[in-house]
Parts: sequence; structure tokens; C-alpha cells
Amino acid sequence: MQTRTETLASLYQDGFFDIPSYQRSYSWEEPQLEDLIDDLRYLPEESNHFFGNIILDKKDEQYQTDRGRRFDVYDVVDGQQRLTTALILLHVAAQFDDVVDETVSEDNLIFPVDERPRLMPQDQDGEFFRDSLFGTASLECETPSQERLEYAKEYFESEFEDLPVREISERLRYDCKINVVEIDSDSEAASIFESLNDRGKPLSSLDKTKSFLMYMDDRSSNRGALETKIKQRFGSIYRELFVLSNGHDRVSDFDEDSVQRFHWGIYDGYDSDEYFNSLDTLKDRLREGYRNGEYDAVQQEIDEYTQNLREAASVFAALFNPSQRPDEVEFALNRLLSLGRVANVLPVLMAAQMEYGDDEPDKMADIVRACETLVFRVYATDGRRADTGRGKLVRLAHSIHSDDSYLFEDVLSRLDSITRIYTDDDRFERNLRDPEFYDSMSSQDIRYLLHHYGEQLGVDMHEEAQPDLERILSTDFEVEHILARELDEEHIPENLREDFEDNIHRLGNLTIASSYWNKSLSDLPFTEKKNAEGRREKEYKSSVLRVQQILATYEQFGRDEIEEREQQIIDFALDEWGIASEPQPSGGSSTDEGSDDVEYDSLPDSFFRRLTNRQEAFIRVLLEENDWIVNQEIRQRMENEYDLSSGGSRAVSGILSGFTRKYSNGFTWNLVNYRTTGRGTEYRLNPDSGYIEELRERLVPSTEES
Repeated sequence: MQTRTETLASLYQDGFFDIPSYQRSYSWEEPQLEDLIDDLRYLPEESNHFFGNIILDKKDEQYQTDRGRRFDVYDVVDGQQRLTTALILLHVAAQFDDVVDETVSEDNLIFPVDERPRLMPQDQDGEFFRDSLFGTASLECETPSQERLEYAKEYFESEFEDLPVREISERLRYDCKINVVEIDSDSEAASIFESLNDRGKPLSSLDKTKSFLMYMDDRSSNRGALETKIKQRFGSIYRELFVLSNGHDRVSDFDEDSVQRFHWGIYDGYDSDEYFNSLDTLKDRLREGYRNGEYDAVQQEIDEYTQNLREAASVFAALFNPSQRPDEVEFALNRLLSLGRVANVLPVLMAAQMEYGDDEPDKMADIVRACETLVFRVYATDGRRADTGRGKLVRLAHSIHSDDSYLFEDVLSRLDSITRIYTDDDRFERNLRDPEFYDSMSSQDIRYLLHHYGEQLGVDMHEEAQPDLERILSTDFEVEHILARELDEEHIPENLREDFEDNIHRLGNLTIASSYWNKSLSDLPFTEKKNAEGRREKEYKSSVLRVQQILATYEQFGRDEIEEREQQIIDFALDEWGIASEPQPSGGSSTDEGSDDVEYDSLPDSFFRRLTNRQEAFIRVLLEENDWIVNQEIRQRMENEYDLSSGGSRAVSGILSGFTRKYSNGFTWNLVNYRTTGRGTEYRLNPDSGYIEELRERLVPSTEES
């Protein structure tokens, strides 16, 4: 090992510098770039700035040009971030100042030969660095590190508009002193780099993993048998994880280490210590295998792990690019991602994307919807801790990935079971009935619920008047109290005057309003909101929101209306985010689901498993009647015979909307007929559907069973 001290300019003239494969990608961002500029700006005259240690590994073979020129080549073991940034700064400075350009060119600091610059980043970034950042090509960024390299160049270009470029360039070249350490071998280089990582260098777990695997591959095989695979796979991983910069907004909740953690659960199962320290566990296994002389096993583990991690990065990227998924998956993913709190279900979604993905979009969409139900019930409505159910969900992800006998139906049944453990129907309903509901959930979650309820109202009325979910969850909209929180006593309904405060925050008294509407009109009495004289565009009837429009149909709004509306929304929620009453096997045929164009010769595979309590009771009533039956009687029998709340007049249409959302509009109307008579709306099971015998066989107990 040799040491020397020299300036940055003299170091660059020593030869070429390569970033080895075990190194991390370029990681400097604005704070580090700003610190470098400040150091150079405020360096006292005739003073030197210590630029840090640079550890180099001199290669045996020199770089030789076509004309016979030879250059020493060094692998940069430590210091690559500083050397890379300094070269970018000099390149930009040369574009701003002709004298800098001339002196840098005379010293051959940046391009001593035409085919490559002094320094080359590792595999996946080399072409971008040479041809786009330092050349004339216009290559799109494909990795986060390429984006950071481009940002560094743009940052210096912006700063040099107002700074003394020549002075800063000269200070960097001649006044920055570097302690250069040369080491003797590849194995020493990898070992030193790993030691630097362990002493707290700000590296991601993914960066450390790559360097460690390169190191262990070199030790357990002849000349790194897996080196090419590891390079290629990590190159692909970094490209896939560019989604962290350009994917769905919700991806900002995660980073490279999150992806590696989710993968470990899929790959190895769940142990709470290992889940958050997967690299340490991997190191222990590979080191133990190496110490025991099990070199083939070490090689196999490296091969399997990197291949699996590469696939995990790919499916993570797929989930956060919903617009590139099949329509039904895109729709389901956008709903779930808008809801948030997806960290615990992401391993399940990643494993499911590996297993079903774009090839079986109906199954994938069903799993996404089941995850949405779990997240909405357990975390949003019930307010459970962020780690609730984590172990169960990660173990499920591992089963999906590693157990060939684990069926699609098992996945959905297990998701329903986990949801039921923490927030069963009774608890879900109690949460929705909380007299302080307004304060028990976030504004975004309440708007999420009421938005989807509004969509169901639009389905019932065969119209679409609803802004999209993204807008509803933005600052453009707020939760509105239908009966304002501070009403003069004369405007409080008579049957609420004694306990007005106990009812004002109930779900039935909440709706959505635009922020402007809420600020200007929310404190008005109900009658003035319903009919805003001289301001038709402000009244409920003219609202663009169906959950406001429907309020114009109420003659008055008091205790009975709050209770009726609350029941209607709860009935909707129990259908929309429903779980099977008990785990059930699937029935029916293998017909595809989820499209208006699908024709079902028999019931969809998941029909019986996905029945909610209310849907099942509804069908049982129709089977028992075996003829037309009026809305009111259906609701009364559901209450009397199945102990389910009767709900309001829209309860049945909510049940039917649930079938439409799960399957298709055509399926719903093929399943159930309806007609309007003098008695009201009547329903029956469609005798021509071909479903009745299958329904009766599965849902109506035989005489012997009775």
C-alpha cells in the first residue's frame, strides 16, 4: 500500500479512472453540490483545501489507444463521488470561460483521448456519462443515478451564471489537496470497500449488497464466475428503480431500501429482525457457507438472490406505473394508491404481480381490490397501527411466491381472513357509526369514502357527474357538514335541539364540497343550501358532486334523515369493501371476469367467495320467493330473517351496484330483473340467466341438512 499527496489536476493526469462494479452509483444531490461550491468560493487566498482520501487500485493492464498511446488505469475504491463531481464541474466551467476551456484542454484533464473521458462510471451509467453528459447525444435518463448526474451538470450551469467561474475552477484544480492511497489487489479493494461501508458511509442497503455480492463471488469462485450476471442484474435493478423518480406520486413513500426489504419478505419469509436487516442475514449465510467450504452453495445463493431481486424490482416498478397495466388492474391500482398506507400490502402485491401480473389481469385486479379493502378497513377506518398485520401479510407474500400449491382462491381467502381478524363487519360498522366520525378519520379518508358512495349514486341514476378521485382528494375539496356545526337554534331541527352536538359529526351529516363552496356557504341553514336564491350555481341541486346533488331531494334534514343517510352509506361501504362472511372455496366455471363484454355461461369463479353478507341474504330472499318481490319486503325480510339492517330505500340498488363493480353491468342485469309498479320497484332472479340452479345448490340448505 502506497500513499502520496497531490492536487486534483495532477491526479487526473496520472491516467484513467474507472468506477468498479462493486461500487455504488452516483449519489450526490443538491446539498453535497452546494457544499462543494461553498468550499471553493470561500477558500481563503493562498490556502489549500483538503479534498479527502482517494483510494485507488492500479490495474495490471494499461489502456492503449489505436495510435499506441498508453495510460495507467485505476479502479476508484473510495472517492468516486468527489472525483466524478469535480470532473463535471470542470466540464461545465470550460463551457462558461474560454480561458478555463483552453487550460483544461492543454492539460488533457477531461478528454485525453476521443473515445473516453478521464473517469468512467460503472456499467449502467457509462454510456450516458460519456455520450450525453460530456458529449452531444440526447439520451433519456434510465436510472436514478443518471438523473443525479444530469442534475449536477444543470446545478453547476445555473450557479455559474453568477459566480467567478475561472477562480472556482483554478481553486478546484490547484488548491484542493488529495491524499492518494494505492492498494495492491482486487480482493483487498473489495474488502476495503466493504469495511468503509460498515463504518457508516452513507450508502443504501442496495449499494452495500451489490459490493458484498461481488466480493463474495470473487472469493468463492475462480475469477468471479457470476460477475457478469451480478453487473447486468444490478444494472437492470437500478433502471427499474428509476420509477422512484418518475412513477406514481405515491412512490415517494419508498426508497431503494424499501424495495429490498419487501423483496426479502417475498424471498425468505418473515422474521421481524431479519425483515429490517436483510443484508446482515444474507451476509451471515454467505460467510458461513464460505467458511464451511460450501463454495457451490454460496454461488447458487448469489445467483438465486440477484435473479429474484431483479424480478422484484421489475414488479415494484410495474405497480407504480398503473397506466401501463391492463385496464382493470390500472383502475384498481389507482384506487389503492390514492388511498395510501400500502407498505404492508406491497409484498403481497409484488408477489401477486410476479405470479399473475399482466397475463392474468382479472386475478391481479381482484387481489388489488382485496388489499384496498384491508387497507381501508384496518388502517383508514379503524386507525390501526402502521405495523398491524405486517407479519401475516409478508408471510402470505412468501407463500404466493414459493408455494406452488397456494392457489389464487387461497390468496383472496387469506386477505379476507386477515381483514376479518382486525376489522370484521361488526367493528367496521361500529367505526362508521361513531358519533364523532368526523374526528375519527382524516379528511382525505372521509372524502375517499364519500367519493365512491357518490359514484354508486351516479350508477343508480345512470349518470356520471363526479370529478375524478385525484381531484376529490386534492385541496380543491373538503368535508362539509350538511347541518352546519354552528347553527342558530332557530335553524336546528326540533328533534335534534337537545342533542345536536351528539349528531353533528355523524357520517350521515357529512358530504363533500368544493373548498370555495365550503368556505362561503357551509354555515348556512340546510334550506338555504338546498335553494340558494339568486345563486343557483351554489345550491345543492346544481352541484357537480352527486353526494351534494342528492341532498336536494330531501324536504328537510334532521335526525331521521341523518340516520337514514348514514345507514345508506354504511350499507354501501359493507358492499364496496366487503369480505366473505367465512372463508369459502370458489365455485362456478373458469369464465373470465371483470368486463362489460364478458358473457357468463355460469357464475364467475369467485362469485360465492366474494359475496358479502347483504348480497348473500338478498339472493336467498329472491330464491325463497321465486317470483317478483317488492323492495320494501326484501329489506324487511333481510332484517327479520338474517338480522341485517334494512337500510334506506336505496339499499337494494346499493347491493346491485356492488355486483356491477365486481363483474359488469351486463352481469348484474342478467342476474336480477327489476320493474317499477304501483307498489314500488320489484325484483326477481332472472329465470333465463342459467344461474338459478347453481345459486340454489350453493345457498339453499337441502331438506336433509335442515
